[in-house]
Amino acid sequence: MLFYKQQFYRNSEELQSLRRLQIDLQDEQLKELQDDTCEITMKMVSDLLQIIMTPKIGPYQNKNFSFNLDFRINYPYSPPSIFSISDIHHPNIDYRNKQFYLQFIDKQNWKPIYGLFEIIKAMRQTLVNVDFTYIPNQNDCIILAQTVLCPTNQNDDKRLDLLFEMSDNFKINFELNQQSNFIGENEQQQKENSSLNFSQQPTIINLLKTQRHSQNDKIFYIKQKN
Repeated sequence: MLFYKQQFYRNSEELQSLRRLQIDLQDEQLKELQDDTCEITMKMVSDLLQIIMTPKIGPYQNKNFSFNLDFRINYPYSPPSIFSISDIHHPNIDYRNKQFYLQFIDKQNWKPIYGLFEIIKAMRQTLVNVDFTYIPNQNDCIILAQTVLCPTNQNDDKRLDLLFEMSDNFKINFELNQQSNFIGENEQQQKENSSLNFSQQPTIINLLKTQRHSQNDKIFYIKQKN
């Protein structure tokens, strides 16, 4: 009986969340999101909202990104979860679990007054322009973000006048892949070291920090050259 009640309340919460989503899908403001910066299409697939975005400008011009948005958990009091279902790499998409790192839906920023229009608007902004202040703490994402932020000039081998630096603690995590290739290192020891080092790292990396942080501040940052 207790299980039945829990199941009932959970399904009731999901239904309320999906009803709110259906209301959001009828918002006339959604038409305003179609502009010359990004083409956007959306449809419901089972209980998930699938959105396809094709940037018309920026480093990902004409690339088709597909996302699944799950609104079933207490929406709009909680934000939806957003995951990429395409294989295109982007600095704000975690390579490990395909989660789309969107600062707008962070728990500290989200408010129940927000809706689908605001979510898609934030997704478009992040996808087209890349949010360098909200990069997943994952090696490939960091490297890709650095490449996008400081592209190599074909006429001049010099990069932008920015110097990337790492705190010592973050550097351990950044070089994990190289460390795992050392001959004679036990596989189990590799897993333990990786788990330990990763647990010490922040989830989000801000690549636009312009001043040195305290000794205990374990983040990746950029310092302007003098």
